[in-house]
Amino acid sequence: MTEPLVSCLMVTKNRARFARRALHCLASQTWGNKELVIIDDGDEDYEPVLAEYRHLFPIQYHKLTPDPAVRLGQLRNLSLERARGDFLIQWDDDEWYHPERIATQMAAAASGLDVVVLQNTLCHLDTPGYAEHLFHTNIPRGTTPGTVLHRRSNVRYPNLGRAEDTVYLKELAATVRFGVLEEPHSHLFIRCFHGANTWDLRHFEGALQHSFSQKVWYRICKHVFRDLKRHPAFRLTELEQRAAAQFLEDSRLLGLLPRSA
Repeated sequence: MTEPLVSCLMVTKNRARFARRALHCLASQTWGNKELVIIDDGDEDYEPVLAEYRHLFPIQYHKLTPDPAVRLGQLRNLSLERARGDFLIQWDDDEWYHPERIATQMAAAASGLDVVVLQNTLCHLDTPGYAEHLFHTNIPRGTTPGTVLHRRSNVRYPNLGRAEDTVYLKELAATVRFGVLEEPHSHLFIRCFHGANTWDLRHFEGALQHSFSQKVWYRICKHVFRDLKRHPAFRLTELEQRAAAQFLEDSRLLGLLPRSA
């Protein structure tokens, strides 16, 4: 039986060096039938990066003239409209994806779900003292919107500059069969703080403070120990450790992180 086509949707702007890692991850996916749809409203030339991967999977690359009135949400809508697949998955330019990400979420969708999203992920902060140490986000209630995979639908993003995926996911959840992958799936997706994100460092550190106990640990580690790495979220499972090691190796190989001494 032929695999359904999965359209991987990337909205990008002047991040070719990060997008190269996202394409590297896409090339490593065990799911074969896939395409990449890129909406780019920046100035950088992505063709040298895309040329490395065009023989591995179909790439639709759409270069747009920047328009201040067209925010991130509307750009995501353009990617939805260009996609050819029956299933669509958010594939941001600056994150890292495990080779089994698409296959795992598609296996869940095969049970009859229209939307599959991860509850938790790993997180990497490219800041002094933390570049070698990833942590686990632990969301007691809720999900990580940027991990969404879903069947084609008529739902669209609001024209917002950020948090557009949160609103979009809520709209999807209200209209279709919705599934959340809990543990052990956090290793499938690594959120990356690099200093030029839509959200600032405080937002990423907020992932260490989702519950009361996490907030207590955060304050103790930050203000008493003065070392966030002592927070329990930095204690990774074996699956998470392997994913973190692969992420660091890929990021060094592609020049996004310095090589170890």
